[in-house]
Amino acid sequence: MLNALIAVGVATWFTVAYPVLRRRLATHPPSGGAPLFWPLTLVVVFAFMPLVFTVPREDGNAVLEQGLTASNVVTIVLTGLTALYLIVKVAADRRVLLLPFAMPYLPFTLMIGMDGLSAAWSIVPTYTLYRTAELAVFTLASILIFDRPDIRRRLADILAIVTLAWLVSVTPEVLQNLASGIVFSSAKNNMMPLVCALLGFSAWFGPPNRRRGRYLVLAAMGFVIAGSAASTGALIAVGPALMIASRRPGLRVAGVVLALVALALFLFLMIGLSSFPGLLDLLSVILQKPKVELANATGRGQFWPTFIAATQDRLLGSGFSAADRFVQLLIPTTGLADELGRDAVFISSSHNMFLSAWAGTGIVGLSFAVVTLVEPVRFAATADRGTRRIVACLILMLALNGMTTPGLFQDWNVNVLAYVAALACARAACREVEAEAVPEASAARPIPSPGGTGQAWPAA
Repeated sequence: MLNALIAVGVATWFTVAYPVLRRRLATHPPSGGAPLFWPLTLVVVFAFMPLVFTVPREDGNAVLEQGLTASNVVTIVLTGLTALYLIVKVAADRRVLLLPFAMPYLPFTLMIGMDGLSAAWSIVPTYTLYRTAELAVFTLASILIFDRPDIRRRLADILAIVTLAWLVSVTPEVLQNLASGIVFSSAKNNMMPLVCALLGFSAWFGPPNRRRGRYLVLAAMGFVIAGSAASTGALIAVGPALMIASRRPGLRVAGVVLALVALALFLFLMIGLSSFPGLLDLLSVILQKPKVELANATGRGQFWPTFIAATQDRLLGSGFSAADRFVQLLIPTTGLADELGRDAVFISSSHNMFLSAWAGTGIVGLSFAVVTLVEPVRFAATADRGTRRIVACLILMLALNGMTTPGLFQDWNVNVLAYVAALACARAACREVEAEAVPEASAARPIPSPGGTGQAWPAA
């Protein structure tokens, strides 16, 4: 009965209360335009520090039993420094606090609020509160990076800096793998392909840029170096996304249908690729991956059912990020070990952003997963064609790539960075459309004739 009441309450909230709350909370602040150096430096260092300095764990619950490692401490310090920077910015201009409540950022901001609220029933409340604070801090820092009047022109430049910073941090790994003949995924990173793809979209669909050719080469190079099978497969989202970005209703509907087909095909090939040995052999050669790894989605097909079983009775989740990181607290360790082998006991993520949303905040999280993916595409509908294409391609690739990554719903990562970048681009484009509409409306306003007949004269 309680579960039924929760389900009805959540459905009612998202269909009735959420639209009202969105209208009431939506703000219309001017573009931020903060100096770029400090927020970009803090975000990039935080994002790529684990690639050059991290203390590995051998136990999924080690942080609870053994305390923080040196790399954990560095991460917390970076979060604190970024928070201090934001406090200084807010003290100088309180309108900074309004930016996360502007559309289309607002749904994601509400999701972060729900993440924090889930600490009340989290299996590890302290961890949930920290992860929520981290997500809030770096999301606002990301907004300050990208929310600027000229972002449509500068988007590719900023993303190129992020991509180059990542390439520098993984250069030793790339060189080592290239020496072994490994090109594709020579520095595998399930998150960076989305940033590289967005760089390519912004260079191709965005305003003319004299560095377009170089940016396209950089985007392709980064995508191949970081690439995984899932990120490569997510490229099938580009076709449906271009159709969804169209102004023609029939083409948009066809794009939605094709996107759903692509999603079903993507999931089927992830789980059932072993049923097509010829295709499996071909992909193994192209992607330079062992066939056994491609056939079972790197173990995800085995782990997901156990993960779902551990969380199925918690309709409000077990705490943002905590349920992913400490799934061992939800199911007996022996059960995981018996079913999947000893290594599976230490898995610290569901490796699926929709499962992460479900595990963290239950059906509320799944609802926000849909809202935060649909709202940007809907919001960008009034923007220019290039912006519509950038947003639609990014969102659909995020949905597909999120089948094997935490995406937006376990912690802050460069997927969130790319997501915020696309939202900022949409906000800037829509503000330009609104600004152009105001003079046109003023020019078209009727002016009463001297005779008082009400006949309109053309405005001067």
